[in-house]
Amino acid sequence: MTGPRHVGRTTPDPAASPGSAPRIPRHRLLLLAGGGVGLLLGMYTGLARAGIEHRFVAADLHGIQMVIGFLGTLIALERAVALGSRWGYAAPTLSVAGVLALPFTRLAGGLLLTAAGGVVVATTLEPWRRGSREAHVAIMATGALAWVTAMVLWLTGAGPIRITPLLAAFLVLTIVGERLELSRLSLPSPESRRRFHLAVAVFTAGVAIAPFSRGTGLLLGGLGLIGQVLWLGRYDLARRTIRRPGVTRFAATCILAGYLWLAVSGLLWVAMGLGASGPLLHDALVHALFLGFVLSMVMGHAPIIVPAVLRTPLGFHPVAYVPLGLLHLSVAVRIGADLAGSYPWREAALNGNVAAIVAFVVVTVTMLRRVRG
Repeated sequence: MTGPRHVGRTTPDPAASPGSAPRIPRHRLLLLAGGGVGLLLGMYTGLARAGIEHRFVAADLHGIQMVIGFLGTLIALERAVALGSRWGYAAPTLSVAGVLALPFTRLAGGLLLTAAGGVVVATTLEPWRRGSREAHVAIMATGALAWVTAMVLWLTGAGPIRITPLLAAFLVLTIVGERLELSRLSLPSPESRRRFHLAVAVFTAGVAIAPFSRGTGLLLGGLGLIGQVLWLGRYDLARRTIRRPGVTRFAATCILAGYLWLAVSGLLWVAMGLGASGPLLHDALVHALFLGFVLSMVMGHAPIIVPAVLRTPLGFHPVAYVPLGLLHLSVAVRIGADLAGSYPWREAALNGNVAAIVAFVVVTVTMLRRVRG
């Protein structure tokens, strides 16, 4: 789900005839399908957590399958494509193997996913090794390290609630690192960038503390999230590109809408850190960040990532706004239901979340097929 800087890195397929669509690399397609299995298992376990009958996969694997199995595989694959080296594909390969193994053996699946995270750390730091000593590289590498840390804690017996801040850090730092790189086009001053670095540092410190001192960690982490949102809301390139038509406006809409949910999540982190409680308050925090923020970013970056990974263009149609609108509507209802402790509305919103994801996949595949004829 990384940013637009990878546009144009695709290589023409010599086997393709003139005027024909480039051949989709089979290994990339298989790895992408493996990430899709993680998505299916994640949605299945999400329904199981909501009380819907399940038999095949334990409900407590929901966070691991969605964040690491699905999103981690996509990020690892995109990094491998951008790196351009064969060894980078070890990360998505290990991740897919972990996705498939996890329902049957937690130890083997967890070890595979941990190893995948280790390779992602290496691929993320490769630009640093090559001399690109930029802050955004360090931020994204810290996010990848949070993936590994979360899996190590999970393998040693930590429960889902304890590792949630680390899973959040993996995705948040991955995304904001990319957005920080792109923000250079908005010409923020060095002092302004230092304020952003401070917000990231406060968030990272909170995440590191949270597994051991939950209240303090959530308070610091929430303040760091809010600081990042305030900065991104001012300097993110999406503020300019939303004025452009077509897919550019769609992507900017996804990004800016995602920031609103990141702000909501930050406020919930602070509230819980200060001692607020409720039967579903933690779920509201999780849904605002992982559904509202992260999935909105996934939808916004799909028109960029899919062509880069599959070596094929992806058309755009305004119908793409339908799953986006359904996502944000269902997230709003779900968070409201979580805060109100309303289980019936929560279940209805969950169905809306699943419908939004399925609709997004259908729209993306349909546009891809139309372009390829």
